[in-house]
Amino acid sequence: MRVGIIGGGITGLALTHALARRGVDSILFEASDDAGGVIRTSVHDGRIVELGPQRTRLGPTVRRLVDELELHEEVLEARPGARLFIWARGRLRTVPHRPRGLLTGDLLSPGGRARAALEPFTRRLRPRESVARYFRRKAGREAYERLFGPLVSATFGSDPETMPAGRVLPMLLEPLGVKRSLLAAARRREPAAAPPAFTFRGGMATLPRALARRHASRIRIAAPVTELRRSGGRFEIAHGGRRPDSHTVDHVAITTPAPAAAVLLRGIAPEAADRLAGLRYHRVAVVPLEVESAPEGFGFQVALGERWRTRGVTWNASLFGRDGLCTAYLGGGLDPDVAAWDAARLERTATEEYSAIHGVAATPICTARPRLPAYDGSWTALDGLDLPSGVTLAAGYTGRLGISSRIAEAESVAERLAGRT
Repeated sequence: MRVGIIGGGITGLALTHALARRGVDSILFEASDDAGGVIRTSVHDGRIVELGPQRTRLGPTVRRLVDELELHEEVLEARPGARLFIWARGRLRTVPHRPRGLLTGDLLSPGGRARAALEPFTRRLRPRESVARYFRRKAGREAYERLFGPLVSATFGSDPETMPAGRVLPMLLEPLGVKRSLLAAARRREPAAAPPAFTFRGGMATLPRALARRHASRIRIAAPVTELRRSGGRFEIAHGGRRPDSHTVDHVAITTPAPAAAVLLRGIAPEAADRLAGLRYHRVAVVPLEVESAPEGFGFQVALGERWRTRGVTWNASLFGRDGLCTAYLGGGLDPDVAAWDAARLERTATEEYSAIHGVAATPICTARPRLPAYDGSWTALDGLDLPSGVTLAAGYTGRLGISSRIAEAESVAERLAGRT
């Protein structure tokens, strides 16, 4: 079997690696001049700046990939004991490690803690409700606005009011053993130690670059796919670029964002293409900042209803020893108007609000605007999606965002395809 992979983001690259490990032939096509997708690292005045994901977790699947690529010496783990914070009621408040922490600490008011304590007596997930309604119903409005809403929005870049609970929450709750109650699940299970958060000394782009080098013979860079067509019982992938060509494969794995996947499928699966074309995306503004200082910890998210346009900040300076560097995030589903702002307004807002919150000066370095799946009501288009035999979709919109989740899905797809050889 030969697999054609369209899209050179982390999913496509990890799939290439996973297939090679299993002895399955593949060829990957990436339209841009660099692989990596939303993982983008640049260097400004000698400073490592992330314009996409700032970190991931060193869980078993990621650790194996790091070891196989011989990158273990490049791993830069987060400082032990780093905490995440929420800006609420005029100051930073510590996010509890476990749901039961809602009942202590200062994140919630006494009334908010009393309401959250009733959570075990509420009903389980209702598939037709929104994520926001689920958490308000379970733990109360205050717990939703000060904890669950900001964290879900930060994870997905979307607005929990528009996110279907039945589609989104199983990805978050099932790994925690939650059936009906968040607090009851916390009592039943001892908290497993989370794998350490980490980046690489040269930035997160170290990972896709290493994958691209390792499998250079299987990868075509600057080779935009111009047509995907059937060829007997197989598929023909035509691409442009410096050396236009076509390749015949037995199976096609499309790892591009949904709009690009829709274009590719137009000629062989028009109904599926129409559905994918309707999936909505949000733009998130990423603004790296040069700062005088940053507190100790991961960073903070902003409670819903606060006046700030900044939705959160990663304290790269304290988390990874990236001296004088933090990263602010604006926009996304909670503040879609930000998508229309120019870079100057984004950078001015990020710096002014960082200075107002932390009381120290900040200077913008640059701005990036990655697009993220909305995970909103448009995602019902994926229900019953009918793809041609021999075509697989594997991207952020088919599973969960995040580098570790993308690598895990690539492994799952590779295992399934290897079983067909």
